[in-house]
Amino acid sequence: MMNLNIPILVLLGSAALAVSMYFTRSVLIQRVLAVLHISTLAFFTVHEFGSLNQIESVYLKADAMAVLFLAVLTIIGACAYFYSFIYTKQRGDAPQRAASHHAALILFLTMLAGVYVSRHIGMVWAFLEASTLTAALLIYHNRTKHSIEATWKYVFVCSIGIAIAFAGILVLSIAGESKEVHDLSFEILTKNAHLMDPKWLKISFLFMLTGFSVKMGVVPLFNVDIDAKDGGPSHVAALLSSVLMIAGFVAIYRVYSVFSTTSIRHWMDTVLMICGILSIVFATGYILKTKNLKRLLAYSSLEHAGIVLIAIATGAWYAAVLHVILHAFAKSAMFFQYAHFFRLFKNKNLDTKSNYIQTHPWGAGVFVLGVIALCALPPMGTFMSELYTFQYLLAGPFWWTAPVIFILMAVLVWAIGSHFFGILYNKNEAEAHPTSHLSNRVMNWETLPQYILLLAVLWLGFLAPHSVIDFINNAAHL
Repeated sequence: MMNLNIPILVLLGSAALAVSMYFTRSVLIQRVLAVLHISTLAFFTVHEFGSLNQIESVYLKADAMAVLFLAVLTIIGACAYFYSFIYTKQRGDAPQRAASHHAALILFLTMLAGVYVSRHIGMVWAFLEASTLTAALLIYHNRTKHSIEATWKYVFVCSIGIAIAFAGILVLSIAGESKEVHDLSFEILTKNAHLMDPKWLKISFLFMLTGFSVKMGVVPLFNVDIDAKDGGPSHVAALLSSVLMIAGFVAIYRVYSVFSTTSIRHWMDTVLMICGILSIVFATGYILKTKNLKRLLAYSSLEHAGIVLIAIATGAWYAAVLHVILHAFAKSAMFFQYAHFFRLFKNKNLDTKSNYIQTHPWGAGVFVLGVIALCALPPMGTFMSELYTFQYLLAGPFWWTAPVIFILMAVLVWAIGSHFFGILYNKNEAEAHPTSHLSNRVMNWETLPQYILLLAVLWLGFLAPHSVIDFINNAAHL
């Protein structure tokens, strides 16, 4: 009986930690509360692993996908807290502002955990809606004109997207009512979806894909996601590009899994393929013209989200789940390192002649490994996930799209590589302003979590044991 209450206790305990954080003025106590929250998420992950496929409440259930993404959330969340405290200290934020920021961070991570373990489409929607409000508080932290604009755009467009997704849920409930299916839990829907009218299912899927695309950061509602990453602190941008993108993926993938047992599966694959290719097209165009390092990283997330949709459409489900995890680790490391770049040069300009390889060698190493990961080159694990995706693509009905995708990917590799080559090696003493030796030593130590995340990308792609591979495979095959 006690096990049934663990998820509820975790949610309530996290809420209590957030309230305590908000009213705390001591930085030491704020750090203790942050550690307690990460410990809570770690405990929740272990508990869910021990409760696989058990319904723990009316709306919550642990499955392999939930456990896998909870683990990713805990790891990246711990790194985000680490850099969040550095960020607020560097800015000299008042204790109240730092406390409210970290309280919002607790609530944001908790809402995403709720998305991962929800077994009901309505609860997924509710937790994603709550993540909009908490993310807005995080984006708004700097109170600059840019961050305020990014915040209201994010709230406005996300609200529209979530409303569209809700319309899709209503359409699905109408389709279910006609067949006496009143429960919208994923298990019941999977068993009965084939009985429903395919036209209603198509409309429902289009609405939910459109609505949830704002969270995954793919076509059609991706623009506001870019602005939010550019306007918010770097550690918040890392979360939006990783664990929030995963939440959007979970919502879309679970709906796709339900409908994949029906006659509309090929139609859904076509829709996902179109959205995936368009996402890569837009990412390529924007990356070629952008002069903003932070936006370049954000547009790179759009590209990788497109690859994930293509993987789903081609049936490379293992590759889709693996890629979304590897991208989360790699992109988080890159955004965390971007904070170092901005601290050194006080701008986001890609034309900055920073000579980064000498100015900040440890940070340059992060950028080098990160670019290899984002360009899906060996030995980083993203090479393997994209290789699996293209194997399925070439063997399936969408093989004719491969040349277009390959050309776009080649252009992206060239564009990203050339941009970062300039950051690493271009030297202009009039523009470069290296920090003191002491500051550089501090930042060298701060790169440790970034290297750990990048090593995880290497390990998961090439060195993961069979038990881990099998668990990811189980998560992919809901």
